[in-house]
Amino acid sequence: MLAATGGATGFSVPNFFNVANDIHTPRFQEWHLQVEKAIGQKNALSLKYVGNHGIWEQISNGGLNSFCGTACLSDLSAVGFTGTSFNGLPSTATDPRFLTLTEISSGYNSNYNGMTVSFLRRMSAFQFQLNYTWSHALDYVSNAGQGITPFNFNTNTSITAPQNPFDVRQNMYGNADYDIRHYFSANYVYTTPKNMFNSYLGKFLGDWTVAGTIFARTGLPFTVVDSGTGGVLASYGYAGANQNGVIFADQTGGNALQCGSQFANPANGSCSALTNNFAATATGFGNQRRNQVFGPHFFDTDLTISKAFPVPHWESGRISVGVSAFNLFNHPNFDQPSGDVVDPNFGNIVSTVNGPTSIYGSFLGADSSPRLIQTQVKLTF
Repeated sequence: MLAATGGATGFSVPNFFNVANDIHTPRFQEWHLQVEKAIGQKNALSLKYVGNHGIWEQISNGGLNSFCGTACLSDLSAVGFTGTSFNGLPSTATDPRFLTLTEISSGYNSNYNGMTVSFLRRMSAFQFQLNYTWSHALDYVSNAGQGITPFNFNTNTSITAPQNPFDVRQNMYGNADYDIRHYFSANYVYTTPKNMFNSYLGKFLGDWTVAGTIFARTGLPFTVVDSGTGGVLASYGYAGANQNGVIFADQTGGNALQCGSQFANPANGSCSALTNNFAATATGFGNQRRNQVFGPHFFDTDLTISKAFPVPHWESGRISVGVSAFNLFNHPNFDQPSGDVVDPNFGNIVSTVNGPTSIYGSFLGADSSPRLIQTQVKLTF
């Protein structure tokens, strides 16, 4: 087959898509062990371990025709690249008849291990449950390489493809996009007796329900990238680690890196864990491991208060009137700082994130990060 080569033909050089010869359907194995123990008549304690292992997971590699020759190096010098060659890329295209060659291959795995401790206490009018989970999720690419997911970020982009198209595994096995190392949640419900006292005041105080939830977790991971160098390579058949012309930045120091919510305040400057430990790549693909920097922690609590009134002459009929407050304390939760070394906001937090229990849902695009109050009227019979 002959491909158009541009120039006098009036056609641009086409892209080519292919599936590897040895392709398999992804498979997942999951196992768990749970132990529960009653403590008296009102308490229960449970311990649960969950493991998951994925095999034959797929990666879309869009840079198999990428190269970096003399013209490429000249363009890279304009963005600060000082190397005399780009390590990891050939100097000429594998097949000059095409621009971008994309191949889907399988054979990559993922692993998850998690331990959850739960405590439940039930009383006549009040009950609550506490849950704590420690977990670690690792993979080569999260969500089957789909960047448009509930776990995607407002500021940074998910790594959806290998950084080095000729060494797919290079620095790719790391924390999953949704790797939450520590997670705590609690819920509680308190209902006052229907008639606390034999009086009008007692009837008013009875049949109230107060319920709420609490969520707290550690931050989500991200990869520091260099879109300046990656953007130049995109003109030479390179698709990039997010299929949009980015590569990993070079890690110059530091480990166990985290940027907290204090960097949302301009007075605190940018996150030094980023600005002091990462730089634009100097000789080739970035040397850091994927998803090793963690963003701010998350906290949210919701509260519902309602009062039930009996319907006259209807034994089972009840009207409940209530109000729910989402993000009760109007506590701001912040997104990750910008992780692009060429971004003027590199290391700065510029966005908030929505809570998981918003009345607007997870996908509507509304800003549900502030406190939201919802009233409700409910008929039960």
